[in-house]
Amino acid sequence: VYASALREHDIGRGMPFFLIESVYEFEHGADEYRVRIQACQAILSGAFGHLYGNNPIWHFGGPGVQRQTMQWKEALNSPGAKSMEELIAFISSIKWWLLEPDSKNRLLVDGMGKEMGRAVAAMAKDGSYAVVYMPGNDGVTVDLAQLSATSVHARWRDPTSGELTDVEGSPFKAERTAFKPPELNSRGYPDWILELTPQDPVEQSQ
Repeated sequence: VYASALREHDIGRGMPFFLIESVYEFEHGADEYRVRIQACQAILSGAFGHLYGNNPIWHFGGPGVQRQTMQWKEALNSPGAKSMEELIAFISSIKWWLLEPDSKNRLLVDGMGKEMGRAVAAMAKDGSYAVVYMPGNDGVTVDLAQLSATSVHARWRDPTSGELTDVEGSPFKAERTAFKPPELNSRGYPDWILELTPQDPVEQSQ
């Protein structure tokens, strides 16, 4: 998802795009973790949206493609559906329209990973905010100097519950800094969101 979304963004046609379909929850071995990765990789790589799919919701009790004992009404409260609620709450809490994907790895400089394990980042055009989604907990290195500040406040957001925790040692100097997330989130998965906000914003020259 990351590579495809970023490719669409970098084409530069000026047209919005969104992830219309990817692997559905409870199909082909996909769980809440997989659908969360797909959504976050798409949105933080420039997509304006993402369509979440779930078996059996998509066929409403019909035969479907893969066997599923859960009924569609029960699936409305599946772990993946709950994850999408948290993602909507998170995106709605920030100025998402200012975000631009870190396509040149100026912000996220090391530890990105590959494919489904690929960490992704986006930053506000004015340097007032940045976010990193990490599918795993190996850690990444972020160049905080890209933000408009001399120091940066950092906090972890649990993508499964929305719980916020200040990163130990925050605020940090605006320089290259390594971040290693907590071991597991509240659902027992290794993915986390890192939110970065200037502690003492520096005025941009006009």
